[in-house]
Amino acid sequence: MTIFFILLLLFALIIHAGYTFYKITQQLHMMQLNSYRNERYLKWLMLHPKQTFPLKDLIPIVSIIPGLIYKINVMNLFITSLWIIIYSALFFFRPREKAKKPLVFTARAKRLYSVNSILLVIIYAASILALLQSQIKLSLWIVLFVLIAVNFLTPVLMIISNTLILPFERMINHWYYRDAQKKLQSLSSLKIIGITGSFGKTTTKYVLNEILKQKYHVLMTPGSFNTTMGVIKIIRNELKPIHEVFIVEMGAKQPGDIKEICDLVHPRYGIISAIGPQHLDTFGNIETIKKTKNELIESLPKNGVAFFNLDNEYCRELSKITNKKVIEFGLLRNKDIYPFQVTDIQVNSFGSLFHVCSKNGECETFQTKLLGEHNISNILGAISIAQELGIPLSDMKLPIKQLEPVPHRLALKRVQHDIIIIDDAFNSNPIGSEMALEVLKKMPGNHKIMITPGMVDLGEKEHEYNKRFGTQMAKACDYIILVGPKQTQPIQEALLEAHFSKERYFVAKNLQNATEHLWKIVKPRDIVLFENDLPDSYAE
Repeated sequence: MTIFFILLLLFALIIHAGYTFYKITQQLHMMQLNSYRNERYLKWLMLHPKQTFPLKDLIPIVSIIPGLIYKINVMNLFITSLWIIIYSALFFFRPREKAKKPLVFTARAKRLYSVNSILLVIIYAASILALLQSQIKLSLWIVLFVLIAVNFLTPVLMIISNTLILPFERMINHWYYRDAQKKLQSLSSLKIIGITGSFGKTTTKYVLNEILKQKYHVLMTPGSFNTTMGVIKIIRNELKPIHEVFIVEMGAKQPGDIKEICDLVHPRYGIISAIGPQHLDTFGNIETIKKTKNELIESLPKNGVAFFNLDNEYCRELSKITNKKVIEFGLLRNKDIYPFQVTDIQVNSFGSLFHVCSKNGECETFQTKLLGEHNISNILGAISIAQELGIPLSDMKLPIKQLEPVPHRLALKRVQHDIIIIDDAFNSNPIGSEMALEVLKKMPGNHKIMITPGMVDLGEKEHEYNKRFGTQMAKACDYIILVGPKQTQPIQEALLEAHFSKERYFVAKNLQNATEHLWKIVKPRDIVLFENDLPDSYAE
């Protein structure tokens, strides 16, 4: 084996490594989006075979075919050169689309990337040894075929790596959990509030934080830090002895998720903002969702206080079965139940206005930039907790007025030519999407335009819910832009059945294509609703 051929072979391995590490980074991103859970990641792989195992990655097989036909040594140079050309093309012409939610190289992501890298280095070392050791009579084409298989099967490599480090990750997580637990135990006077729900929990959290800041030193879990490890990170890094109130948002994708957080933080106050069909792929049915959300209420101590949104039928059911102190809130006018009476609700392009009277006779008129009656319901939930913690209605007016909409949750924007954009791009669900359409219908303006990829993560009922969504759209919208031909098929069926003119809707390949089309058809004083923005793991 000549020096020239050895150098050529090393260059071939470097090119292969460059493309393979690119693919490993892609798969690490998907593993992260699936919470580092092999079962979820496997499900994603099965639902996206073209993205997982693209056939173009088998093109390098063409380079080794001559080695099967001709047995002369010069073929080794030709095979290796062709291999380099093909993998160079695959690397330099790789997709370069910007991720909506980029990969975050957390400590865990770095560890998983390192294990993948070590396995890959071992494979390369074995390949080089196999070619250099004359007693191992492996021909070049066999080694290259193995490397092609390794590149093609990077998702399998990811699963193997994730499985190898799982015991180590569990040890680390357990240590973090115990450390956060000790810190909480040292803050015995801390008031802890748990907030959960299928939707509305993040908005309720932000409203409550703004109100309570008037009297207390408050810490809330930011953004969507609503998993056990997310809460642990906030406790260890941000919770200080000065804090008097800790507001914890609790999310769940399967039974036991909320109980796990409650076992850590032990909230005294718990609120369920609303319950609806969401994450049905893992929950299966609405009854399981109800039981999972109710884990928060069941975890409250004997002197705990449970807050329920009675505008939601499932919350009404749960409020009847708890043995904790119950405070109910909502817009349904029932002065015998609610601590507040809400009247004179007005919703327009500037936000919402409503009048509140409490049972003790205190009355105030509230103004907010938040849109929709369901957001008034979320505000009432926060008001109920704040009053329980000793804050009068009069002290709540200013923080509620100053509230900015939570990003991507019916956030109102005005752009050029007085076009109104309603950004409701956060993960949608059947009830939330219906509420967004109600807001769109009530907004004064010219044409009502909607951009949506539909809803996901709804299990066997996904087609049914999306078709119903399409029927609702046909009644509320003047023009519809659908994102993704396959994903939006049920909506297209509904529009056809509703005799919605084909000239009034457009099916875009992706969000960029949808946005480009929007600016071709939008006019001054039009109202545009962006409903749901699917994560990268759902891209067609």
